[in-house]
Amino acid sequence: MKNSIKAKKTICMILTAILLILGSRVYAADSLSTALGVSNSSVKRGDNVTITIGISSIAIESGEKGIGAYTAGLDFDSSVLEYVSTEGTDKWEAPFYQDKLIAGNTDDGKVINTNQSIGTITFKVKDNAKLGTTTIKLTKFSASNGESDITANDATVTITITDGNGNSENESSGSGNSGITGGNGAGSGNDSGTIAGGNGSGSTSNGSGSTGGNTNTQNSGSNNSSNVSSNNDGTKQGTLPKTGYSNIAIYTLIGVLTLAAVYFGIRMKSIKNN
Repeated sequence: MKNSIKAKKTICMILTAILLILGSRVYAADSLSTALGVSNSSVKRGDNVTITIGISSIAIESGEKGIGAYTAGLDFDSSVLEYVSTEGTDKWEAPFYQDKLIAGNTDDGKVINTNQSIGTITFKVKDNAKLGTTTIKLTKFSASNGESDITANDATVTITITDGNGNSENESSGSGNSGITGGNGAGSGNDSGTIAGGNGSGSTSNGSGSTGGNTNTQNSGSNNSSNVSSNNDGTKQGTLPKTGYSNIAIYTLIGVLTLAAVYFGIRMKSIKNN
């Protein structure tokens, strides 16, 4: 009888250990980071500009220990930029693009877990784009490891639109505030008054002197970018494959094991009482 009770205790301990292992697998803290790089942070109207999507800090403990597909959104000013094309990089096919949404997958169907770029997207600066800075933002990034989805941070890159002469100030007309002064020089602009215009005099728009003076343009480099060579793959719609055990199967197994543990516990208590 004592041997029977011992055996049942051992079984209960084993079932409890299995439940703990499966529970930790379901709630594994999978994570990764994204970043955007840009081919040229200062461009003119009519130019093309290419952004590179990079992933890093990949920590996948569940599924196949890596990612093999992804989806994301792209947020940009459609009055300034228009979509041109996509290309795949490293082991990734060219991202599928539609209505500011992208999706992609590895070219061999296998997962990856190393820092790399996963695709490039090229935009054209519209001929009537307003001058100044504009941003491109990667949002709602979600990758698949074959079993579950892993979300990542948003990433943003900034580019400056110039008129080809280094001027990135927005053009406008109309009268502004009169009698504004300052700076080391003076430039007459569209405002009715004297407006600071840099280290020289010249014509300016919106109160900012450019001709004959110094013009500051924002130059945001390719921060947090992943630089690699690109492959000329054709555009193909990406999917998020689901392989391996599903969450439903895992939860079902957990439920069965829990019921078995409860049953053996009741049996043991009954034996002790007897």
